[in-house]
Amino acid sequence: MKTLFRLFVVTAAALLSVSCANQQAAVRPGAALAQPAAPPIVRPLLLPLSPVKLAALHADEMGRIPILMYHAINGPSFHGRRYDANGLNIAPQTFRKQLCLMYAAHWYPVNMRDVLTSHIDVPAGKTPVVITFDDARGSQFHYLKNETIDPNCALGILEAFHKKHRDWPLRATFYILPKSAWNPAPFWQPGTETKKLRYLASEGFEIANHTTTHRLLGRLPASQLCWEMAECQRYVVDRVPGVVMDTMALPGGDAPKNRALWPYLLNGRLGTIIYHNRCILMAWGGPSRAWSDKKFDPDRVTRIGAGPGWIERALAQMSEGKIREYVSDGNPDTVAIPRSEAKEVNPKSLDGARLVIYDIRKPAKAKVLVAKDSAART
Repeated sequence: MKTLFRLFVVTAAALLSVSCANQQAAVRPGAALAQPAAPPIVRPLLLPLSPVKLAALHADEMGRIPILMYHAINGPSFHGRRYDANGLNIAPQTFRKQLCLMYAAHWYPVNMRDVLTSHIDVPAGKTPVVITFDDARGSQFHYLKNETIDPNCALGILEAFHKKHRDWPLRATFYILPKSAWNPAPFWQPGTETKKLRYLASEGFEIANHTTTHRLLGRLPASQLCWEMAECQRYVVDRVPGVVMDTMALPGGDAPKNRALWPYLLNGRLGTIIYHNRCILMAWGGPSRAWSDKKFDPDRVTRIGAGPGWIERALAQMSEGKIREYVSDGNPDTVAIPRSEAKEVNPKSLDGARLVIYDIRKPAKAKVLVAKDSAART
């Protein structure tokens, strides 16, 4: 898997002016940080499918990938409204219905880091979907008094759906806040945060960085950006030793106004804590481009918010072909695309994957989303 590093050049004076505090051994933005070597691929590479089979699948591994942004599921009232227009709090039945729609549309859940490669491992004909949760709110992971998982919290709903649909993996990415106005501890129930974080990691969910305090980052200096990133990682790693945190989501979608400070969100050091993020997730913006797309920008990865009808609309548009969606050929060693998209490929992002180009002799038939029937049966 390719490790992403940003190259950033500034003057020595500028570096001194934006360095982390005196006690911090700051790493220059974009400087290469020591990372564990990726284990070599030991299995034999899979052979690509024939052009006929690729055309039958309508394989398109340069299509858009839905990355969904959730916050609260049946959380408390927000600004006087229970379920707000921006989708920061939705009803449990809404989340369940959306999972049914995703399943009917042949979407397949993966973690955020799983799509930061050209070796996306998704069954043939499926579209990878990344379900993200921001803020570590209490309604995402809640224990009942008997210490069982609340069936109406986000995790309880995901586990119940997986139990009913074994071909729907338990995958989602949780963007954690150690301490903020949103919660006194991750997932709200103080004293359970370590247990909860370890449970998520053990079940295959991704734990990632949403800063430490949820302060908007627009006008923060470099030293504060460094602290927000590193302290969040320290908090989680202290409780879940060995956890890998390598993606981050912007609080409120607010990025530093000074573009020269963006590398501090990607690479840095605070004392003994070294952090490295491979991408920056925005708030909203629609489906994301694929990793191998030459227009993919890891600093501005877009998401689909959970406002009323937003996810449902994206599902319909992608299933009906109005938005070109990523459709897997089932082979993580190849990137299969129609010939019409060959000019859009970034060869440097193939990560050793084989590019397979095939011809479509007639327009691909769009997938039909039978939402009502499928949702009812599910």
